[in-house]
This record gives sequence, C-alpha cells and structure tokens, in this order.
Amino acid sequence: MPRPLSPAGNSGIVTVSTQQPRLSPMRILFISTTFPDAAAPARGTYNSALVRALQREHEVAVVSPRFFTEVYSRRGRKTFSAPAEMQRLNIPVDYPTSWYTPRLLQARYGDQMWWSVRDCVQRRLEAFRPDAVLSYWAHPDGDVGLRAAALAGVPSAVIVGGTDVLILPKLPHRGERVRQVLQKSDAVITVSEGLRKATCELQVPEGRVHTIYQGVEEHLFESTRTRHAARKQLGLSDEFAHLLWVGRIVDIKALPVLLTAATRLRDRGVKFKLHLIGDGPARAGLKLQASRLGLDSQVYFHGAIGHDQVPDWYRAADLTMLCSDSEGLPNVLRESLACGTPFVSTNVGSIHEIAQPEASLLTPPRDPDAFATAIESMLTPEAKQAAATYRPRGWADCARDTARLLQSLRDARAEQAKTAPLPRRPLQTPADYETATSVKTASAGEVWT
Repeated sequence: MPRPLSPAGNSGIVTVSTQQPRLSPMRILFISTTFPDAAAPARGTYNSALVRALQREHEVAVVSPRFFTEVYSRRGRKTFSAPAEMQRLNIPVDYPTSWYTPRLLQARYGDQMWWSVRDCVQRRLEAFRPDAVLSYWAHPDGDVGLRAAALAGVPSAVIVGGTDVLILPKLPHRGERVRQVLQKSDAVITVSEGLRKATCELQVPEGRVHTIYQGVEEHLFESTRTRHAARKQLGLSDEFAHLLWVGRIVDIKALPVLLTAATRLRDRGVKFKLHLIGDGPARAGLKLQASRLGLDSQVYFHGAIGHDQVPDWYRAADLTMLCSDSEGLPNVLRESLACGTPFVSTNVGSIHEIAQPEASLLTPPRDPDAFATAIESMLTPEAKQAAATYRPRGWADCARDTARLLQSLRDARAEQAKTAPLPRRPLQTPADYETATSVKTASAGEVWT
C-alpha cells in the first residue's frame, strides 16, 4: 500500500490561532500573462482553474497582458477575447498590449510592462475596487501586480511557478529585480515546499512565504473511464505502448533528450508511439530532429488541444513523461496520476514531492539512456494499478487557501490603517509595504489510498 503523500487531515494553509477565520467575500484582481483567451484556451489552464474556483465565493477580475509580438504580425493586429467559460461566469478579462525590448534591458521588463498596461490597470482598479491583487510569475507580472496594489492601497501576493525563482534570480541585472519583487510583496505563494525553500534563500522573510499546492479539476481528471474506452475514442491501437508528453514546446523542456531516448527504445525493440500534446516556438526544430532520427512513424505532433480533451489522452497512455531541465511542481504529472497513469520525469524542482516509487520514476536531467530505461521499466500493469490509488487535491481547496491568505493580508492592512492610515501611493516604484501575518504553510492535502 503506497504511503500517504502528506499528513492526513491537514491541507492548505493553517493559522496559528485555534480557530480558522470565517471567509468573507472579497474582490480579487488577478494579473498574469499566463492566462487563456478564446483562441488559446490551453494557455495557463491552472490559472484559469484557480480564478474560476475563486469566483465561486468571491469576485475576480483579470488583467492578462499580451506581448506585442503576439499582437502584431504581417496579417495585422490580433484582438483577444475571454474564453467562453470566463464570459459565462461574468469574469471580466482585459488583454492590454505589453511592449518590451526582446533580449535587451531585461532588468527593465517590469517597468516596460507597467508603462504599457498601467492605463488599463488603472481603469480596472477604478471600476472594480479590489481588496487584494494576486499575480502569477515573479517578473515582470509580479512587478506589475505590486504597482497595481500600491496604486489601489491594497495588499499584493505573487504566485511563483518554478523558473522565476530557480533561474531568473541568477541572471545578471534582472535577477536583482526579481528578488525585489519577492521581497516587497506582502506574500509569496509557492506551489511546493521545494520552491518555498528556494524563495526563502532569496532573502524573502519566511513569514511571508506560503506553500499552497495547486489542484486538479476533479470532474475532468479522473480514472473511472477505462483505457480501452479512451483509446477507442482517440483511435489508438493496443498493439503499441502509448507514451505521452503534454506542455509548451520550449527549450527548457529539453525535448531533444526525449527524442534521443525514443531512439534507444526503438533500438531495444520496444513497440511504442510517442504523442506530443502542445505547441511552442521549438516545435519546428523538434520535428526536423525527429525526422533526422528516423522517428517519423513513432512520434506524433498533435499540437495544442482543448483542455477538456487532455484527460482522455492521459487515460489512453501507458505513461506520461517530462524531461525538463527545470520545473516547479508541474500539474501535468498530477493530472496524469489523477487519470490513473504513472509517470517518468527528470528529478528537477519539486517533482519528488509527488513521486511514489510504485507509480513513478525520476532520472537525472539530460540522460537519455537513463530516461529510456526508466520508461521501459514503468510499462507494467503494476505501475498503472499503483497510479490509480492517487487522490488529488481539488481547485476548490487551493482557492479556499488562497482566499484565506488574501483575507489575512487584507485584515492586517485594515488593523494597521487604524493606527497609521496608509495613503494611496502614486504611480512610481513597486510597493514596499511589509505586512505581518499569522498564516503558516501546511501539506499538499493529497493522499494515496
């Protein structure tokens, strides 16, 4: 019987006091470039899920800047609209254009984004009057979140996802700006304990860093539908092992390593099909590499698909894989387990926090031989059975813990204002409010049965 992932009966955030404060409705402004639109529904689905879950008890508005490179092309100017689900829930989403200097002056990316979107942000602040600002990704998104919160005179929290605290702080010039955002935020939310530790090592006060594990959409990612039914729906043959990769095709995902591992499997006589779900700037080069390696009959590039189509791919697969050079705690692997499918991944970031030896294997980065061996060893009925015991944390849990943290920041700000009223800040530098809270982190709230 697999051991529990985390202490039973303890999930999300807990306070020092013996009683949890009752949550009251809040108005939350969410800011991030990583958010879907009608034409790109698979972009930042985890942020969309969090916003929808928050909307059940609170009011949420979204500002999601789009870089000018996405907006303008030879065909003209592209316009963006909110996904149908956001419109159905009456969640307003703004898509202002963000101008920046590609590869140059990276330390000024926060300034550049703020200069680009501040008029849009100010209009939304005046119309929405938020109680708190929540952003995703430390820089430049979190920088904009800080400035918006300062303008509104409300607390700011930033969610960090991985690379923004593992790699960006090491960059010359830009790294210092990333650290400033983290240090000046009222709260930093990490998606794993490993990222919490990495954030604290950047001289962010421990009392302001909180682990809130993400959730999965339990009505979508579940294992009651059989592998046979999923394969029939997708037209996949039982003659082969079906290997799955899901994500954005970018360099940090190290997909050339996966293709090299695929050649090792082919040479060992493993009958498989490798399915890549997603798109990105590295896709064209990766397709050329697959052809050069003679993998045209084994590797399939399916492109981006709707979020509601992904679960059947997990259920149909024998194994889900990630071979990234850097990750936080990717929801792809949680979703795979929730659908009853084991995984193989490189041992990076905080993936070890959800890895169980019965249903997963971790390998060193950039080692295609070890990766191929791990894949081959996990293609067993026992691994599939072990994955089926995973019970995921839902987005409602994540939203509840996030709202509780934001409420504690709002209440602390209100108490502080009673003795020393805080004036609204002008449009200039990021906010430097430092609010003490009594909120601590706890466990992932996920169990293995």
